[in-house]
Order: sequence, then C-alpha cells, then structure tokens
Amino acid sequence: MDLATRAIATERVLERYRDKPFSWFGANCIRLARMQAQEMGHDVPPVPNFRTALGAKRALKKMGAGSVAGLLDLYFPRLPAPAFGIVGDLAVLRGDEDSGGLEAVCIVDGYGNLFGWHTIVPDGLSTIKQAQSAILACWRL
Repeated sequence: MDLATRAIATERVLERYRDKPFSWFGANCIRLARMQAQEMGHDVPPVPNFRTALGAKRALKKMGAGSVAGLLDLYFPRLPAPAFGIVGDLAVLRGDEDSGGLEAVCIVDGYGNLFGWHTIVPDGLSTIKQAQSAILACWRL
C-alpha cells in the first residue's frame, strides 16, 4: 500500500473516532487499532467486550497476550525503532494509573506525531505532538 492510500485509510479511521470520548466499553485504543488494521487490509479478530481496565486485562489473557504490546506482536511485525513508523502504523505509549498500567495504542502520522486519546482533550482523539521519544514500540500495518 502506498503512502497516499495509507493516509486516506487512516483518515477514514480518524473520522470515525475523532469526536468520541474514550470509553472502556465503547471507543478505546484497542478498537481504534483494530479498525486501523482492517483499513490497512489486515484480517484481525473481533475485540471482546469489556467495561473496565481489569476487564481489558482479562480479555488480553483470553487472546493469549499479557499486554497490549504482546497482543500487537501476535498480529503485526514490530519495527526496530519508532523512527521507522510511517503513516498508519501503530505505536504504544506507557499506560497511566487510570488504565491499570495498560499501554495506550496510537496511530502514527509519519511526522513524529501520534493520534490517540489523551487526558488533556477528553472529548475525542488528540494529535499528540512530537511523541516519538515516548513511544515504547511500533508496528507496521
């Protein structure tokens, strides 16, 4: 898939989630990641229902992963460094206390920024500027 097509696919995902506040039961980063993967042509399993961070951790275990990064490792090739990320790839950031320590999945924009939920903008997705230094891992979609 060329960069222009990747950007168009990513924009479709962002349009769907842009104005949705984070919700464990509804719009959350693993659902965002699944839709992004589908738009990039991957066949990925449905996301189990969960309502809390603890429920999300249980769902990860049922899917055979001990962490969000571990789940992404099951389906996509990990990049050697975040700098290799291009528009439409996935990245994870360290989780906070509210997430029970679960990593936050974001979409890479290819310019060092990420699209994801952030506590500063609770009503929808944010552009997290110059986030490369905070990325724990990145996957090619």
